[in-house]
Amino acid sequence: MNKLSKRLGAMALVLTMTASYVPAVFAEDAGTQEPDYTGWDTIKVFETTDVHGYITDVSSYKEDTFEYRLAYFSKIVNDARNNDAYEDVLLLDTGDIYQGTPHSNLTYGAAMRAAYDQMDYDAVGLGNHEFDWDVKTYATDAKGTMAPYEIGSYKGDSDIPVLMSNLYYKDSGERVEFTQDYTIVDKGDYKVGIVGWADDYSADIKASQIASYTIDDNREKLKELAEEVDKKADIVVILAHSDPKSIAEEMDPEVVDLVAGGHTHKNVNGTADNGIDYMQGNCYAYGYSTAEIKVNPETKDVEVTTPEFKDISPKGGDHSYLYYNNGNNTQLDPEVTKISQAAWDAVKGEMYEVLGTVDQSITRDFIDEANGTSSIAGNWLADMMLAATKDQNTVAAFANRGGIRANLEMAEGASSRDITVADIYTISPFGNRILTFAITGQQMAQQLERALIGLNPEIEIDSDAAYQASNLGDQFAGITATYKVVDGGIKVLSIMTDDGQMIDVNDTTKTYNVCVNEYCATLDGSVFKGMTPLVAMDEAPVDNLSTIAALREHRDTEGLNIELDTTVHTLTLQNKIQQWKDALGSYDKASLTEADRTEIQNILDQVNYILASGDLATEEKTELQNVKAIAEGLLKTTDSKPEEKPDTTPTKNPITPPKSSPKTGDTATTMPWVVLVIAGGAGVAAIELSARKKQNRG
Repeated sequence: MNKLSKRLGAMALVLTMTASYVPAVFAEDAGTQEPDYTGWDTIKVFETTDVHGYITDVSSYKEDTFEYRLAYFSKIVNDARNNDAYEDVLLLDTGDIYQGTPHSNLTYGAAMRAAYDQMDYDAVGLGNHEFDWDVKTYATDAKGTMAPYEIGSYKGDSDIPVLMSNLYYKDSGERVEFTQDYTIVDKGDYKVGIVGWADDYSADIKASQIASYTIDDNREKLKELAEEVDKKADIVVILAHSDPKSIAEEMDPEVVDLVAGGHTHKNVNGTADNGIDYMQGNCYAYGYSTAEIKVNPETKDVEVTTPEFKDISPKGGDHSYLYYNNGNNTQLDPEVTKISQAAWDAVKGEMYEVLGTVDQSITRDFIDEANGTSSIAGNWLADMMLAATKDQNTVAAFANRGGIRANLEMAEGASSRDITVADIYTISPFGNRILTFAITGQQMAQQLERALIGLNPEIEIDSDAAYQASNLGDQFAGITATYKVVDGGIKVLSIMTDDGQMIDVNDTTKTYNVCVNEYCATLDGSVFKGMTPLVAMDEAPVDNLSTIAALREHRDTEGLNIELDTTVHTLTLQNKIQQWKDALGSYDKASLTEADRTEIQNILDQVNYILASGDLATEEKTELQNVKAIAEGLLKTTDSKPEEKPDTTPTKNPITPPKSSPKTGDTATTMPWVVLVIAGGAGVAAIELSARKKQNRG
């Protein structure tokens, strides 16, 4: 099969120097080198990825404000299919289709499968979140196609191929039967071979769901499979729940024409240095990536126009084209609109239940970007995890920032916002088990240092690592930590529990019960990976379900008002010192309460602990000593009684007068008492000596 000479970038100079011999497919202007595709056939390509159940956006939970994202996108695809400029349309999705919204989650993705079937996708990939449920039951079937669906009046058995060529059974080493290696589809007069792939994303899958499988991410096997497909097809596309650019760079440009990727929720579109084009279209059906495959009908040369991302839900823009408008919106596919409505009708009864109210937005935004990655949403959900495991005596809860899937915004001008069941499923959709582990203070510090690594400006991380860092931000409850940036990473200097207990960050013996969601527990580099939880997996609470239960209990016993934690749980040492100074400066020594003294003592304990660590610069020690002096000064008690002159008379047995004795200042009157005491002491000594002599004689 021939590939257009663009693939051979090294020939560009030759083509420029020999302009008289340049084929007619190039413009005469050698400066622009614009190709002329006159007489070529065009296949329009659309790609979605990481849609996560967003057949509609229901963040407002008011049906008149639904954003019918897939219905709008479907209309765009259908218009292209009816456009005579295109030979045909190729519609792809690279995985993570179902999990993420209440109307998809509670129907186990039936709504999404119905919509995709209606839209006639040519192939879909298998993302890591397809494993959140039984992948063989809800994501695929024994034929390697989408599982059957039933939502409202829509029932069907989709024939859309589910592609992943490198998924194996762990025990037998055999390829799974419920995914296909590749598929070949006819597009006009041409055959398009689509190869399924995923890099090893097993660390991003619940341990309980990936236990039976293994992912072989040897890309040499992918190259071999692409070469096999190339012999059968005119066009070769790789469909991967992976970074498309890195895959494109490793493939043979004489074999592969296009790579479609996913997983990182980013727009990734362009052309690799070897000439292979790649595409990745964001997430949540906010938009799609598109390109055109050009084919010379005579030579079968193939060229792909550079893919680009199309945003269909611009923030702050006009969204009217996404709304149902009582069924009169001609910009929406009516059939997908009906499926979208049926999906919501199936679950909306429970979804509208009000669990509580808040007086500010619950967002993933950093409370203080210069000091860790704490957010109100993260603090809140971690608090819910801690509440769900209180019977296991947990002192801290850890959760990944990437597990927070939405913001719960206040309406403009509103003074409060209801929190509904639907809100909980939207902000925390995955249904992770909350696992409890016993870890040491050293391990707790290690976990925090790993979570905060992205705060070291000197450490460069690639795009995938950045994605992981966003998932590993410090979303936790029950503890606060002080850290500093050091060579090579982050150093946690101190950790204190909410009840004032200092945790020794160097201790490898004493353990503390902490809870963590199932996803975090299995990530590479996590201190929890490989540990045995204190409560078995199938008996552990589920995060979103336990949150709903806790909010119902709070509502029924204490009322609707929900208090949110706005604490920044991690601070740099310099900022922590300033925080301590500000706090200590707010106390009036003359009117300290016991609670004040406890708080001051907590500060002093932390300062002393950090000072003892020895891992400090001179100026840091000086600042800490200043804080220590202020705290000690506040805690030092002042006796209001007149000062006594010290008795300088040496004595082996000083006697403190009873508190009831009056202080008259007349020392002469005390002498008889002194003589009496001395005499009494001598008598006691004589009796003791006599007793010992008798004992010896006995």
